[in-house]
Amino acid sequence: MGLWVRTLLVTVPPAELEEARSGHIEQLLRLKSEGRLRAAGELGDGDGFLEIFEAADRREAEAIARSSPLVEEGLGTWMLREWKEIPL
Repeated sequence: MGLWVRTLLVTVPPAELEEARSGHIEQLLRLKSEGRLRAAGELGDGDGFLEIFEAADRREAEAIARSSPLVEEGLGTWMLREWKEIPL
């Protein structure tokens, strides 16, 4: 399994986010319960999220990235990149 980073930037006012944000958090909790979520957080000014998760390949990573309600409902833009951890 490889590691992937999804950055999601919200493009709508906060009032339009409540339900989709809850669904996004549920998605992250599912990934965590599956042991696939390495890190997740909300950007400091509340206008987005960043997550690092495991996926078998790019196709699976894209399916995960697109399955957030924030993405499905077009409430933000997202970027997906493969993460190469540096052993320090």
